[in-house]
Amino acid sequence: MRAQYRGFLIRLALLTLLAVSVTSCARFSKYEYAEHVFALDEENELVISTFSSWFPETQTHIPFIFRSYKAPQSVYFQFYVRATGTVAGPNPNIESILVRNFSYEFPGQEPMVLMKAFTEGFWQQGQQAYDSEQLEPVLCYEGWYVLIKYDLILNGEVFQGEHKLPAQRVVKTYPLIYDALR
Repeated sequence: MRAQYRGFLIRLALLTLLAVSVTSCARFSKYEYAEHVFALDEENELVISTFSSWFPETQTHIPFIFRSYKAPQSVYFQFYVRATGTVAGPNPNIESILVRNFSYEFPGQEPMVLMKAFTEGFWQQGQQAYDSEQLEPVLCYEGWYVLIKYDLILNGEVFQGEHKLPAQRVVKTYPLIYDALR
């Protein structure tokens, strides 16, 4: 009888642990400006995107049940001339490139130039490798938008454009077990 009771308790504990691990979750929220892809020519496209300016902080933590993270409401820009139809990697279609100007501006404010006379197809704000660590992160609040402008010469052809990027809040929820495995 005692062995059966002990076996019952072990099974109950394992089932409880399984139920908690399946129903527990983590939520991650961040703000970003919507990504935009500009078609440049048949072989190349320009992708303007943003990423969080710092690591997320824990907002709520209930052990084994729930954890929420929130990234700061500021972002860095990324500028990437990629081969059409690809997601990452070097672009074999770039023979020469000169980014004459890449800037952003908020309504009613002066433009903030992020890049001038840059000769590569990939750039990230806030990164020492791209000599942009002195640039301040860009504030990002839901409902805002930013106007981005670019002017570049790719393989001897001039490309210019501008687009409004709306700010958005992105929330992802996933099982807490993924968080524990990181």
